[in-house]
Amino acid sequence: MNRIVIIIAVMLSGLMLKAQTPTGYFHYAPFMDINGDPYLETYLAIAGNSVKYRDVEGEEDKVQASVEVTMIFKNGDIVKAYRKFNLKSAELYTLKDGKPAFLNLERFALDNGTYNFELTLKDNYAKGEKFTYSDIITINIDSTDLAFSGITLAESIKPTQKRNQYTKSGFDIIPFVSNFYPDDVNELSFYAEIYNMDKAVGQDSVFLVTTYLEGNPTKRMYTEFAHKSRKTAAPINVIMKSFDISKLNSGNYNLVIEVRNSKNELLGQHKKFIQRANAEYNELDVDYTSIDISRTFAQEITNFNQLEDHIYAIYPIANRMEQKFILQDFKPGQMKLMQQFFYNFWKERNPANPEAEWNIYKDQLKIVQEHFGYGRRRGYATDLGRIYLKYGPPSSIREDHLGQQQIISGGGADQTMVDAVDYQIWHYYKVNGQTDRIFVFVKGLDKYSLGGEYVLLYTDVAGELSYDDGLNFNSVSGLLRDIDSQMLRDIQSESSRALSRFLSGQR
Repeated sequence: MNRIVIIIAVMLSGLMLKAQTPTGYFHYAPFMDINGDPYLETYLAIAGNSVKYRDVEGEEDKVQASVEVTMIFKNGDIVKAYRKFNLKSAELYTLKDGKPAFLNLERFALDNGTYNFELTLKDNYAKGEKFTYSDIITINIDSTDLAFSGITLAESIKPTQKRNQYTKSGFDIIPFVSNFYPDDVNELSFYAEIYNMDKAVGQDSVFLVTTYLEGNPTKRMYTEFAHKSRKTAAPINVIMKSFDISKLNSGNYNLVIEVRNSKNELLGQHKKFIQRANAEYNELDVDYTSIDISRTFAQEITNFNQLEDHIYAIYPIANRMEQKFILQDFKPGQMKLMQQFFYNFWKERNPANPEAEWNIYKDQLKIVQEHFGYGRRRGYATDLGRIYLKYGPPSSIREDHLGQQQIISGGGADQTMVDAVDYQIWHYYKVNGQTDRIFVFVKGLDKYSLGGEYVLLYTDVAGELSYDDGLNFNSVSGLLRDIDSQMLRDIQSESSRALSRFLSGQR
């Protein structure tokens, strides 16, 4: 057994999923009906290759999967909604069809409020572990003032021919149950609703809706993916749009819906985080030499070493194209180019006041240097510092120490001694649109930590890389796909004390 995998198993024992555990992908969006009552739509996709198929009775050469689904919404200890049902796949020809995902959409009448949500999936045709997922879901749609529904990402939007569970506003909205768009998906479609515009601007008044993609965290507006439309104010205004994203570069983005009145005054804005992977397209490099830096704060940074350090320090929050520039071997003769890049970096994130944005980040660098700097390594260059700068303070931190462990594998034939390990588990309740994500850092694990420095061993945050020593941790993440909910609750209960101790240096 690979040594790193053994360590993960020790630290997070009991969290591995069995081969026949059904894998589910879950999203949700709150809405409001014509009477002003809120409700919640839930979208569930079951990975077809994660469940067992059985012959369909009376149908030659056809197979089908079946999953028992349980959904519970609690407010405190009170169950506000409960639903249990069997979700079946399409009937497939055994030798001809693959195993596509199969979908489910449910609607729950729930008042505004905060709910503890629990989802359980059990394969009806296999003896295996259950898939469990928990979340905290908040519904807060104002029935008297301008408000937005959730944004439903859609696999397809087509006019309804015959009303069905996916029908909404005269269209069949087939959900895209993910916020990650891989190379082979080149269209981004979505559905949303805007409420009470008749009260905000007056019945039948005209208002402007702009939908676009912006960089995350750059806030750069991608005008090639922007669309403006004029609407007539009504109690419910429907927004539907599709973008061709074949030329959208790999990276993190926000899908933005923006509402303005006839005077072009911003009335409201709603965002949804998405990720794009696109190996087929690379955005052209920015021509930084054309950036005007006269009378800017960047022009006043005239010490080469200081500016070089500033540029390296922004690497954790830079996008892929910016990181490419940062990794250059800078020379003193490139001073102006470096200033132009540095100024443009912050202008992309705060066009109105780029210097203020840099000053905010400088304060974060001071915290990171004080608490995560190690020896001669700057705080931003450590894994702890990089994650803190990129994602902010964790919701909670669990620290512990494992003494030397004896691991027996292979039916007792093999024995492996694992060295003493200090580890930290950082838990984020929300990060980049993902819920309940963790980072596992270790030190004392021979070459995997640099002396006494913590290094990132594992994370389940999409798009984030873990330490790799010939082992692809994206494949390892399959073993840890679902973190035990009780463990997360334990971590959350310690959050304020642990975080306070950690950031004050009291380890």
